[in-house]
Amino acid sequence: MTPIKGKVAVITGAGRGIGRAIAERFSEDGARLALVDLDEPNLKTTLGNIQKRGAEGITVTANISKPQEVLRMVDETVRRFGTIDILVNNAGIVRDQTLLKMTEENFDAVIAVNLKGVFLCGQACARVMVEKKYGKIVNISSSAWRGNFGQSNYSAAKAGVVGMTKTWALELAKHNINVNAVAPGFISTDMTATIPPEIREKMIAKIPLARAGEPSDVAQLVHFLASDDSSYIQGEVIGINGGFQM
Repeated sequence: MTPIKGKVAVITGAGRGIGRAIAERFSEDGARLALVDLDEPNLKTTLGNIQKRGAEGITVTANISKPQEVLRMVDETVRRFGTIDILVNNAGIVRDQTLLKMTEENFDAVIAVNLKGVFLCGQACARVMVEKKYGKIVNISSSAWRGNFGQSNYSAAKAGVVGMTKTWALELAKHNINVNAVAPGFISTDMTATIPPEIREKMIAKIPLARAGEPSDVAQLVHFLASDDSSYIQGEVIGINGGFQM
């Protein structure tokens, strides 16, 4: 018996990158998946990938910064699978600018998805979990929660995710719900592929393991935190950055 076989997992931002890798890793262990994203074509690709592995899943096209769309996401998941056991809050966007150049629009957009969206999904899924006295919530933060050049909005949102993680861990522990966060460093995704090669090389040079991380690296850690193998881990923020934070 695998640790998450048969469990129902909601994964936001599942259309590509880290979210897709998490979905594929979960599918290998027989989880039933609700794949959530705004990009419907990418979602269908992820769905096809997990179905090839024999997993069952649905796609939900939703903007997680909109309360009604989050409620629909939960309703569709429960209607199909009967419950929710796991939530992976992975969806996120970037709108990088330095402080003196950042527009209010770009600040608000990142906060809406990366912070408010995490709150809305966490609240809606936790209500299902509280009723059954069981659940796993894994929030994807970032090493940028400690501060990162040109990312006032992103860093603020990811620091907020850390604060919410610890708050939820305190509040939901009595309901047998584990809440933890993962803080990836430099990971090879479509988002980081736009970084100019010379800057990318400088960033990798600062990583003791001398390479960028892969989405599958993050997926392995999330899988562990979503399983009962991590049942005594609560309110933690686990970095996965090749030693960069040292």
